[in-house]
Amino acid sequence: MPAEQRGRRAPDAVPRRSPPPSLPSPDPERPWPTRVTARRAWITLSSALPLLPRSPSPPTRVGDGVTFTVVAANLERGQRDPVAQAEALAALDADVLLLTEHAAATRAALEEAGLASTFPHQADDPSEWYFGSLVASRRPLLAADRRDLGGRPGQVVDIDVAGIPVRLVPVHTQAPVHDRDVVTWHDGLVANTGIGDDAPGPVILAGDWNATGGHGAFRRALSRHDLVDASAVLGHRWYPTWPVDQPVYRLPLPPFLTLDHVVVSAGVEVVALERLALPGSDHRGLRATLRLPR
Repeated sequence: MPAEQRGRRAPDAVPRRSPPPSLPSPDPERPWPTRVTARRAWITLSSALPLLPRSPSPPTRVGDGVTFTVVAANLERGQRDPVAQAEALAALDADVLLLTEHAAATRAALEEAGLASTFPHQADDPSEWYFGSLVASRRPLLAADRRDLGGRPGQVVDIDVAGIPVRLVPVHTQAPVHDRDVVTWHDGLVANTGIGDDAPGPVILAGDWNATGGHGAFRRALSRHDLVDASAVLGHRWYPTWPVDQPVYRLPLPPFLTLDHVVVSAGVEVVALERLALPGSDHRGLRATLRLPR
């Protein structure tokens, strides 16, 4: 949730139209302007609540499955140390990288680091704004689309994992920093969680959700589409990923908000989850080891 994101509107943002204020909201959870300021205040306060999204009980266990490792990381547009960042990413042991805040600087650094030699299958959509992304995979791509995900652009990528079609989304929702961001943030949660409804197989939605388990909108969006948060499955009530080396109101604080998540469809087993220190990023990365049903 970088400070620069505040108050800026992207040239490549997908324009959205709100119904006239005189019409009733089709979604009672979707905030209208008269309630936005109070809603934003509650979003800010509830972000620190140590609540967990719904987790299956007991957790999913896949007997004869395929082990698959995914890394999600926010690159902060390569503003600080894109070379060290790229070298660290290229050396990671993973099947796929889901990278957000991907820009020209990070693209150039990743190419120089030889990322394509270890992750040859790529869906590349850089942007100088905050919603560029890269999916870099050791497994073949089946399809890649750039879509409107609640008023912000994003990628939806299907890959082949040992004959299993897996849908991937490098998630980055709008940070609800200002009143004008609240509706877009909510719409982004709804759009990203709905991506798997027509998926040909398991779904993995990983990245910077700009939401924590304390946000009811996040918990309800997951539940509505039968999705689970890997950290919730493993019982991590508090698994902070932001901020890293970035003062908050001039205070040098350690990470205290769990903004980054690996979200999977209910049939996927979560084997392990770890945080990664990534050079030049204000977020911790996440590496999840999953087991996919055949």
